[in-house]
Amino acid sequence: MTYFLTLSGSSTKFSKSGFLLRTTSSILEQRAIELRAIHALDLPIGEDTNRDLTDQFIADTTDQVQQAAAILLLTPATKESVPTLLITLLERLPDNSFLKKPVLLFATGGLPAHVAVLERALRHELLRLGTTAIAARVHLGTGNWITVGNDQPRLSRGAEIEVAHSIDLVLRRIPLKERQELTLEFAGDKAGAGRFNPNSEIENSSSRFLMSRH
Repeated sequence: MTYFLTLSGSSTKFSKSGFLLRTTSSILEQRAIELRAIHALDLPIGEDTNRDLTDQFIADTTDQVQQAAAILLLTPATKESVPTLLITLLERLPDNSFLKKPVLLFATGGLPAHVAVLERALRHELLRLGTTAIAARVHLGTGNWITVGNDQPRLSRGAEIEVAHSIDLVLRRIPLKERQELTLEFAGDKAGAGRFNPNSEIENSSSRFLMSRH
């Protein structure tokens, strides 16, 4: 099974990053591709943490990364732009885990200029993981969201187009045969297991995310 895999460095699953995952999932579904996500927030670390749990989480993450067709890094951007949560996860993955896999960077919040600072903060780990260049990057600031009354926030039409364009750029870097396999596998999953629901992914992380194993 191959898919797009998100590694999220957001400090909460129910922020705008969560709603961005829903939109991204819908865009990928239109292209017959599945989106999965792993949250760095769920990495069990700390003095009182069972080391076996941490090792199992990293082993599961590594396995998911190896099978993914592309990696999507999702993290907040600020003027400091030190993605502590995301780096904490990345630095535990084996060398060259991202080798030959296109990597997208979605930065939320902050200003567009903060994205370059963010990339510099990630550069060391990305090089170690086998990524020499980001395939596509998208900055999503406050102005890219629409909120009406008590409704949940949603991306503006322009922001959705930018996200879709970045995904299409990455798809062009995936060999045609692999893209066809992605489509066939997704169609088989839908026929055998029902339609993938991005809303349930955010609201009930126990369904498919790796943390369900812990």
